[in-house]
This record gives sequence, C-alpha cells and structure tokens, in this order.
Amino acid sequence: MYAKTANLIATALIAAFAATAEASFFDGKQPLICSVYQLYECDHPNACVSVTPGEINAMSHFDIDFRKKVIIRTGEASGQKSSIKDVLVGLDGKLIIQGVEDGDEDERDGAGWTISIMDPEGTMVMAIAGDGFGVIGLGGCVPKP
Repeated sequence: MYAKTANLIATALIAAFAATAEASFFDGKQPLICSVYQLYECDHPNACVSVTPGEINAMSHFDIDFRKKVIIRTGEASGQKSSIKDVLVGLDGKLIIQGVEDGDEDERDGAGWTISIMDPEGTMVMAIAGDGFGVIGLGGCVPKP
C-alpha cells in the first residue's frame, strides 16, 4: 500500500513539474521587459537605413504591462508610452501585440504598430507603419523581475 501511495505522489509531482516547465512567460499576462538591438527606418525615396533609437525618438528598452494595457519606456522619466489595443496569444508560437498612435493632432503622423514575440525564445520583431514610412526593429523580451 505504501509503495502505491509513494508512486502516486511521485507521479503527481512529476506531472506538476512538467506543467510548470511548459508554462510560458509569453502568455499575454506576465509583464515583460524588451530591448531593441537592431532598428531600421524605411521610406520610399531612401529605402531602409540602420538607425539608433535616439535618432528617431524610439524606445530602445520598454516594459509591456498587459494588466494596464500599456507599453512604457524603461528607466527614463520621459513619459513615452503607447496603449495596447489588441493581444493575440499562441498564433504559431507567437505573442502578437498591436496598437496605434496618432502623434501630433495637427500633423499627418499617425502610425500602427505590431510586436511579435516568439515563444519560448523571447526573440522579438516589431514593425511600425505610417504615412510613407516604416520602422522595423529586432530584439528580445524576458519576464519582468
């Protein structure tokens, strides 16, 4: 009897460990911190050129807060943030996050953006599309401590 109980407990512990090991950090619930390591700005006359985040006022590091539905520049008091409009979990092993920004009210500078985070690696591709321009970023995300 004792051996059967011990086997049942061991099986339950192994199953619980396996379920925990398979749990994803990229579930659209847990906060993330992301970094951009390559950034390209593209427009019709100039094609695509490598840029730094500072050159185009972009975020090089940002937090994703799914509870508040916002992306916020990390570590700076700039107040730069963007609202999350949609989150799709599990599309071919990706977490997809989307939003839009209007920019300045009197300028035609609105843009839509998408961030794709690959699960389980955490590699990230982001795209921003506006009026005659696009920005592509490559980077990675990890769970926020």
